[in-house]
Amino acid sequence: MNTKGSLFAYSLRAKKKIIPELAQTLPLPVYDKAATETLQIQGIFTGFTVDVTDLASIRVLCLNGGFGQGMLSRAFPACVTNSRELARKRKRNTNLEPNPSQDTVSEPLCLFLEEAFFLMHTLNILQLKDLFDKTIDMLEAFERFRKIKKNFLACYCAYLYLKAKNWVIKSGIKFGGDFVIYVKGPQFYHASYIVLIKEMVDGKQIDSHTVDGLDFQGFNRIAETTAKDVLFLEVHYPANLDLSDTAACVERLKDVRVAELFTKHHNYLAARNQS
Repeated sequence: MNTKGSLFAYSLRAKKKIIPELAQTLPLPVYDKAATETLQIQGIFTGFTVDVTDLASIRVLCLNGGFGQGMLSRAFPACVTNSRELARKRKRNTNLEPNPSQDTVSEPLCLFLEEAFFLMHTLNILQLKDLFDKTIDMLEAFERFRKIKKNFLACYCAYLYLKAKNWVIKSGIKFGGDFVIYVKGPQFYHASYIVLIKEMVDGKQIDSHTVDGLDFQGFNRIAETTAKDVLFLEVHYPANLDLSDTAACVERLKDVRVAELFTKHHNYLAARNQS
């Protein structure tokens, strides 16, 4: 995929406390190359998200790339932050003894659609099934995801672009955007940007949602009150790309260009020194 511009965070707000279980992380899921079998993760497509229930797979995804969000938690599921959950229980009951069988909380890891397709398409480590235990291949998953999310192709191109720059990407629905992005991960820093994505063909915006002056003012107000900035990503499709052809869209992802549009002037030297 072609890229244009230079994306960086000019202001990093480090968190005061880091959970020990989440302190040692890697950028992407890895596996032991000496093993006879490669890493394979099972996911269930619920119709809105992809759920991972295997505890070992959940730890791999959370600790290597910061993928997913716990269904019952604000961020990481309880099986990853188990020691913190135990501390809370013991504060309420000082006589509570450790019991791993009771302390394990059954909580699935929810992957948003772009994350799941990245693990399928780019890393080839996710095997997807539906609620009836039927296997879903990559192209079928792409078609299903596009039916749920009309701008899924643009969001996935933007996801690849941000991932190539080592950002940790989370859903931005809480802040009204498409994504929020973190340096290293949400356990280390607060989010730096709220990301909004626009689809472009021949220099013209083709998606139905346009950000007018009032919308722009609202996004800026949300960003300021949460100590973030707004970042627009323009996804430019090739002029001869048939957007209705699933196979062609997946095959020609490398021909899509992504351009950045910042809403504020940044001091590059100060940003480099801070990071």
